[in-house]
Order: sequence, then structure tokens, then C-alpha cells
Amino acid sequence: MQPYSNKPKLLPIGPAFTAPLVSIPHIKAHLSLLHAFGRLKKLVERSESHEVVVPPTAAGYRWAWFVGLAVERFELWCKWSFDKLYDIEEFLKYHLPPIDVFMVWHSYSLNPAWYQEDVKRVSTLGFLENVSRLVEMHFEGIVSCLLSGPSDTRISEWTNATQLPFDPIESTQVLITRMIICPNCRKDLVVPLSNEFGTGYLQPNFSARCSNSTSGLQCPEINKARLAARKLAKDISTNGWCDNMEDYQTYIAGTLYTQTDPYDYKKARYIKDMILDSAKFRQPGGARYSLPLLDQPNRKSSHEKSRQSQEKWELGILRRVEFSTDLMHRAMRKHMPMTYDENDEKLLSRIMGAYADDKPWSINLVAAVLRQGSFIKRMKDLGWTEASFLEAVEGEHVLKHSVLRYHAFLDLLYGSPDSFFVPTLDIDLVWHTHQLMASKYRRDCMQFLNRFLDHNDQVARSRLSSAFEETCQAWKRRFNTSYTNSEPRAASNRLPSRRPERELKEEGRDTALDYEAFQATADILVLTRQLGLCGTGECMSGGCAGGPCGT
Repeated sequence: MQPYSNKPKLLPIGPAFTAPLVSIPHIKAHLSLLHAFGRLKKLVERSESHEVVVPPTAAGYRWAWFVGLAVERFELWCKWSFDKLYDIEEFLKYHLPPIDVFMVWHSYSLNPAWYQEDVKRVSTLGFLENVSRLVEMHFEGIVSCLLSGPSDTRISEWTNATQLPFDPIESTQVLITRMIICPNCRKDLVVPLSNEFGTGYLQPNFSARCSNSTSGLQCPEINKARLAARKLAKDISTNGWCDNMEDYQTYIAGTLYTQTDPYDYKKARYIKDMILDSAKFRQPGGARYSLPLLDQPNRKSSHEKSRQSQEKWELGILRRVEFSTDLMHRAMRKHMPMTYDENDEKLLSRIMGAYADDKPWSINLVAAVLRQGSFIKRMKDLGWTEASFLEAVEGEHVLKHSVLRYHAFLDLLYGSPDSFFVPTLDIDLVWHTHQLMASKYRRDCMQFLNRFLDHNDQVARSRLSSAFEETCQAWKRRFNTSYTNSEPRAASNRLPSRRPERELKEEGRDTALDYEAFQATADILVLTRQLGLCGTGECMSGGCAGGPCGT
């Protein structure tokens, strides 16, 4: 048998059959990109102090500080690009950001539930949906452009838009401040990213003072929690008319996504209605605001609010809760729709976790990038990011086998919608590549799994271990082959709490299907033996299960 013909096979996921969802060229481009990220980290960690400027308080966290600056640059790229809709030629010539900024986007995409919700919910992030589409169609070209020297046009476009050097190393010498808005008086303030007292914006104990005063009273001290309170108050108080639910982008973070519907507008609307019922969040004067009726959404004259009235409402909320996210949490807890979601407390934790600072996104992107470092290192240790692997025929066979195993992983998930399964590194690589094509990933999940599959890379080691055992057992029963070549020798005899396979006999398929893809030739078994020796990916299927993830 020749399992690796040039013509893609139709592979089963549940009752459906499909061509491979992820292509080998995309995976190779992804591995080349990971190699570039690894080289950037090595360059930063080995650079002289005068090349990569790091404050003394962060001397032991050189890479983490650099990633913090990269997130600042990513935010500037978003502000520059949010109103642009470009094709691939314009993107490559003018708007493709430097490698450090693209690295942040990459890690953001690997938190797909949050990424997809933010792109729909936050107007300034909507352009990222177009970026994901371009990656889906032109990933190899984008990576090739990233890894080659930037053109003068691309450098000048970036520099003019951000006032920063294109080179991320050089940028560390220039990027030393950022702009924030005082939550009380809305004055623009320039604050240092670091200072000798450890109270800079990127330091743990950030605090700043506004020199302005309102009615003779000094503005409260500014910290991350108060900036987060203003962000939440703004989302609560920004309400207007809408032509349809999709265009109504004032939902609270964490309320739009569900596994069965990544864009559950009715649920998000219902939750916001409940929150608006709290006296703490009512309009100035105590009036309760009602969102436009679902069957009459276009009452523009009665529901469009001017910017001035929105700002007044926002400040009213902040003063009633004393600029405290804790008091906002308590007020929301009293009015959450307890009968709507049995995981209400987890949902509230998910919401509050999205409001940690003044950033437009809902996760800690610095932490997300740092977490990806371990996966990149494992790919490097396997030798998969090296050109010799990517150019070898044997390497391509390994990647094709990885695609087949990823499809089998999805097939296993189809029959086990309530299970948490742990991917091996080869499966995780293909899964990551799939997630970078955000729109396609969403469509594929809904078409073949009937749910959105989140990617949770913040799972406790103890849970990973037990879930991996269950994955090995379920895989063995489903496909009649071992999951890895180094499964635990003293594996528990304990079975999952529920049978991980559906009764596929009803669909005319055997539950112990001998999956053709795993009748691998000897050379593939030798080449993939290292997978088992190198452990598993540090993420799980099943996502947040209603709780917070990616924060």
C-alpha cells in the first residue's frame, strides 16, 4: 500500500469525508516561521545591552521585556490598520508588519475563541479577519516576505505610521513611553514603560498621576485595575442603534462565544441587558437603558447616543463603583442571568478576566507569546524547523502522517464531544497551523464537529497527565493502534467516565475502525518514533468548558 500518494485522500471525521484540512506547504511555512521566532529570541537573549535596551529591573527577563515591547508595537499596528481592507499585494508591499509584531499576531490566533470573538466584537480589531483570510490563501508568500529583507517602501510605511524603527531590536532604544487616557478626566497622558521605581506601564506595580483636576478634586491615581474599569465601563455604556445583531459591536467581552455558536449574539445581548439592569450601571439620573428590540432594531432616532452622553454615562459608572473592578464584579454578579447558564460563575470569571488593563483585546498577549516558546523549542529540538527537514522527502512523509493523525484526532473528538483529549506534538503542530486560518478553522469546526474547538494551552500538569492517559486509551479502542511509541508503561486501567466513541454502528462504521492512515511504512515509524519520546503538546481539546481560557 502507498499511503502517501500525490493526490489527497478523503479522510473521515465522524460521518463525513473531506480532503486534508491543512496543506503540507502551509505546515512547512509555519515551521519556517517558528524557526524565525526562535532565531529572534536567541538574538535578543544574546545581544549586547546597548543593542537591546532592557531596564535594570527586567535584566533577568530580557525576552519577556522584549515581548512586552512587541505587544506595544502590535497595538500600534492595529491602530494604523484598523480601517484598511487590503489585498495580498497591498499587504505585502505596505502593511505586513515586522517579525516581532507578526509573532504576537501568531500567538493571538492560537487562542481561537478569544481571537474570533474579539475580531467580531471590537471594531479596531476587525481588520484581523482579513489578515487571517490572507494567511489562509497566501501563507507561504507571507512567510517568504517576512523572512526576506523588508523593502524600503514597507519600512517607510511602518516608520511613518508608528514613529518607530522597523527593526525590533533598534526599536527597544526608542520605544520607552506610551499614551494612556485618565479614566476620570479623559486627559491623554504619556507614561514611561519603565522607571527606577518599578511603576512603569510594563512593570508589575504600574501607577501614574494625572495633573488635571475636576471641580477642584485631584484625579484618582491611575493603575491597571482602574484602566480596566474604564474599559469595562466603556463597553457597558456604549449602546446605539443597529441594523442587525452582527453589526451591534458593544457586547461584553467573554459573552459572545459559545462552543455551539462562536457568535451567539442573542446570548451576548441577553447578558448585557441583565448587566444594564444594575443600578451601578444605569444612565446618569438613574434611568435604565434598554437595548433596541430584537424585532425592531433600527430605531436610530431614539437609540443613537452622542459621544458626549456616552462619556458622561461611562464616568457616572466609574464614580458609582469608585473606579473599582471589584465593585463592578459584585454588581454584575447580582444581575447575571442565573437561569440562562448553569456555568454562570465561570462565565463571570471569563468576563472579568478579559478586563485586566486598557488593551483592546481580551487576553494577556505577553503571556500568550511566552507560552508558545516551549512549543517552538520542542519543534526545534525535533529538528523540524531546520531547512534540512523541510526539504527532505522523509520530512514531507512525516508531515503527511501528522496531517492524517490530526484528522484522526478530530474524528476522535467528533465521537467524544465532552472529553478532553491531549494532542501529541505532531498533531498539535497541524492543529496550530489550522488555527492560523481563522475563518476556515471556524467553518471546518462547525461543519465537521458541530461545535467550535477551542485551544487551551493553560492546563495544569496533573490534568494533562490523566487526560493523556485517557486519550491513549480512547485512541487505542477507536483505531486499534497505539497513540505514541512511548505510552505510559503503568497506564491506569481506569476508563473515562463516559464511552468516548458514539455508537458509530448506526452510521455503518465499526467503533474499532482500523484507520488506513496508520498502516504506516517502516520508515515513517522510525521517523515519528521521536514524537513519543518528546512528550505531548501542552494544550487540550475542549477549550474552556465555560470557564476562562487564554488569560
